[in-house]
This record gives sequence, C-alpha cells and structure tokens, in this order.
Amino acid sequence: MAVKLEVAKDILLKAAAVMPKEQVELRACHKRVLAEKVIAATDFPPFDRSPLDGYALIAAEVSQATMDKPVKLKVVANIPAGTTSEVAIGPGTAARIMTGAPLPPGATGVVRLEDTAADGDEVAIFAGAGADKNICSQGEEIRRSEEVIKPGTVINFGAMGVLALLGYARPWVYKKPQVFFLATGSEVIDVESPLVPGHIRNSNSYMLAAQAQSAGAEPVLGGIAQDSISEIAAKIETATGYDLVVTTGGASVGDYDLIGAVYQKLGIEVLFERVGMKPGMPVVAGIKNGKLYIGLSGNPAAAANAFEQLVRPLLLKMGGNNFLERTKARAVLTAPFGKSSGTVRFVWARIKSQSEGLTAEPLSLQGNGMQKSALVANALIVIPENSPPLAVGSEVEVILLGELL
Repeated sequence: MAVKLEVAKDILLKAAAVMPKEQVELRACHKRVLAEKVIAATDFPPFDRSPLDGYALIAAEVSQATMDKPVKLKVVANIPAGTTSEVAIGPGTAARIMTGAPLPPGATGVVRLEDTAADGDEVAIFAGAGADKNICSQGEEIRRSEEVIKPGTVINFGAMGVLALLGYARPWVYKKPQVFFLATGSEVIDVESPLVPGHIRNSNSYMLAAQAQSAGAEPVLGGIAQDSISEIAAKIETATGYDLVVTTGGASVGDYDLIGAVYQKLGIEVLFERVGMKPGMPVVAGIKNGKLYIGLSGNPAAAANAFEQLVRPLLLKMGGNNFLERTKARAVLTAPFGKSSGTVRFVWARIKSQSEGLTAEPLSLQGNGMQKSALVANALIVIPENSPPLAVGSEVEVILLGELL
C-alpha cells in the first residue's frame, strides 16, 4: 500500500542528517549554505561619511543659500577618500570632501560639488537645502554585534558582498551532500552508445544529476547495472563513500523490479515502497547505518517528479538549508485538465504573469516515460487527490520551478 506523500517526506527528513561544516575561501562560497552566524564586529558605515563629492559644512549655515543669494565659506581642509582630517569645521568654514571620506569634526552636512563654485580658498554655496541629509551615518546600515546573516542561508551575491564587508574571508559552510546515481535495466545503455532496437540511452542519471545540483548537492554518476540482483547490489556496495544513493529502474512490482530484493540482500531496512502521487508512485526508500537509499522509477517523468517531491527537500535539509520547499502560488487554468485523480497529481505546466494574475497552461506531453514537457516547464500544477476533471478558468495551486513568463 502506498504511503501518503507528506508521510514519505516526513520519514526521509527525520532520517536525514545534516552535513558537517567546512571553511571555504569566500571566492568559492557563492550558492553554498552558511553554517555560522555572521556577526558584525563593527558598525557600518564605521564612521559618518560623505555619500558624494562636495563640501562638508554646518548645514544650518547654508540652508537658505540660492543662486541669487549664495553663502560664501572659507575652505580649511581637503579630505580625499581613505584619509581623515583633524581640522574642525566651525562657523563660516567648509572642507572639500570626496565620496566615502569621513566627515570632519563639527560638520553637520554636505553640499554636492555641482551646487558650489570655488574661488581660491573660498567656496560659494548656491543650493544648501537638505545638506543635513547628505550624510551616511555611522551604523545606519549595520550595528556592531548585529546578527547580519543567519546560518542555513544560501549565499547569494548580496551575501557575498556583506561577508566581504564584514571580513569573513573563510566562512563556515555546510559540505555539499554527494549523491551516487545508478541506472538499472538491461535495456539501458550509455549516452555515447549507438542506439539499437530494444534499448534506450541513460537519460535519467543526467537529468537527476542536474536536479541534485540545483538542490546544492554534488552528483556522481555510477553507471548502469543490468537486471541482476547481484550486479545491482555490487554496484551499490561501491558507493560506501557517498552520502545518498539513488537508483532508477526496478522500483515497481514487475518481474524485473529488483530494488526491494537488492535492499534485502544488502541488509538495507525498507522505510516505504510506494508513495501516493502521480507520476512517480514507485519509490523504494531504505536506510542502513544512517545512510539513505532511494529507488525511483525508470520512467523519466516519474523519476523527475519523485525526485522533486522527495529527494530535493531531503538534499536541502542535508545541506543545512533553512528552506526546504519551493515557492507556491495560485493560478488560473488556460486549458482544461481532463483526468480525474484518486491521488495527488503533479502536472508539468507553463506559468505566465498576466495583469489579472498568474495563468497556468498544462503541457500536452504528461506520460510517465516522457521528458519533453520538463524541457519547457517552469511550474508543476498540483491536482489534489480525488479531484474531478478541471475546466478552463479553474483555480489551481502551482509549484514554481523557474522564472515566470
């Protein structure tokens, strides 16, 4: 009997262990998962600074300055970026200042260079209103001792910049889980082999490896095993150094569906054998010595969806990620979906953003063994269990896989 999808997912997530931590040079940390709190050792900005080239001065003195009535000030200092000035700004004085330079003592504002005219050691201010706003105040962005980034965060380009800003040259990140992929089936041949009658090329391993990479894992292609319990078992036994073993083929109930027997031979405890979803119902999951083994259908669409629903969140948890689920939304069908479903069904779809909201187009090629729809899909439509056929205009839940059109 098939277990419900949420039950199967919960079983796997509870059995999964988070990967250990490692320190990595910052330049190699993009898209890695942070494994430590990022705490600011200083304020940022670390001092009051100028956001533009101009003159630092006392803002109140120039607030009424105009082209017709300029305010003239004596220039007492020149402050390039990367330097400081001990010369205090008093009444009737100003300092030439560059973008990023610290404000001198006594300055309460900055007037941009375009609103001034220099003449020897004097400067005329033509537009001083708002000069007090032209200051980047110490700590206005980040405060000392603030937790700026939480562990479990995927390091994007913004996090890369903040880590560099705060001096994290070798942050702690979680190791990437390594996934061993094995294709099974006497009909399966390598991608470089000539196609002969009765055989198909091993597309599953490459497809699933890409899905694993998108979940932050490192895929390892373990080749192909014929329909033989001993051969499949021997191949799986070579995967001792990897964190997860995923096989395709042999997970159903036919004469040559051998994964259950392989698990028995290897002493792998079976956690569940079927999952209530379409496509991808044939899933055999097991565990031995804390390591998980997952057998997926040999049908590409079934394998891809089962990976998406079960293996992706598993890998995200193993990789230390805070967020295990993709973004979900509501959309309106632009074409009917004519099948009723006794179990939850996932339908490849194209989602578009329209002025009135999101629309969802179910793609035409939805068979278990088909791959073409996954080529262009940017979402999965979720058809609830015991759902009747759905008409055009029906509102559905969608799982976003890529960018909206």
